[in-house]
Amino acid sequence: MKKDLIFAPILLVIGVALFLLKATGLTAHIAISVVGIPVLIAYTVLTKKEWKIPALEILMRACYGIAIISGIFVMNGIGAAAVFYLHRISAAVFVIALVVLFVIKAIAKKKA
Repeated sequence: MKKDLIFAPILLVIGVALFLLKATGLTAHIAISVVGIPVLIAYTVLTKKEWKIPALEILMRACYGIAIISGIFVMNGIGAAAVFYLHRISAAVFVIALVVLFVIKAIAKKKA
């Protein structure tokens, strides 16, 4: 849980900052998303044994990957509106899953 207290808030800040595209601009949006990749990788490696709901943990990480890949397509103007919506939906699911997982882990820690 200690590692979750370090990485989950950082990832939440990254996720929220990515939703502030109009305030941060595209360059910062890209930089923030690139910074999120090693943070998410480190979070995965360090907490793999502590996963409470593995399917949701995998979904969260997959959604970040989908958001990154679809964002590259959106940035390059490749694809239709579906790619744009895929980008937004996967980013939203990432943040929601991150919050849900953190709350579940916090509740489990409190009960223990």
